[in-house]
Amino acid sequence: MKIHPSHFMVHTYNVLPTTLSAQVEVIDKESFAWAYHQTLEERLVGRDKFCSSGDSIGYVVVEEKEEVIGAANMFARSITSDGVSMKLGGIGGLCTRKDKRKHGVGTELLNRAMQELRRNGVDIAYLCTEVEKEWMARFYEKVGFIRLAHGHTYTGKSGKRYTEFDGMIAPVCSQKIFQRISMIKQPFDIGRGNW
Repeated sequence: MKIHPSHFMVHTYNVLPTTLSAQVEVIDKESFAWAYHQTLEERLVGRDKFCSSGDSIGYVVVEEKEEVIGAANMFARSITSDGVSMKLGGIGGLCTRKDKRKHGVGTELLNRAMQELRRNGVDIAYLCTEVEKEWMARFYEKVGFIRLAHGHTYTGKSGKRYTEFDGMIAPVCSQKIFQRISMIKQPFDIGRGNW
């Protein structure tokens, strides 16, 4: 059963208010439990890879009866990839409280995040997800995301280069840049750090 939009409120924040961050953390732990059960070595690699918190441009939060039921973080940075300068946007940590899944909360988060990226002049959006799970890839495809056929690459905080194959991109303000990046025959270089 979908929640009727009037039952919840969607807010955007430049910085997540302290009063909401504890609730978002609970949902994050529930949604990404694997990340909270990593070995020390896995956590160190994760810190090296996900070193771009400074790229955060805000959060989208869905509340129902003053309780957080979903959240997503938005990012932006200027990069040059395949000879093209662009403003790359990103969506990370999109999560919905377990008892509110399949009610349209995630879709609302995704739609609002894409609106905010457009408002911030982002050329294309990037995210990483478990693309091998068809239902997850289809969720992001609803707003125009496609899988990166040749993966994506980036440098970690240490300077180490990573290449991975769980990335997707979508057009935001530039269909031309989106088309060009979707056609490249090598990994898409997203710059420093993953989101």
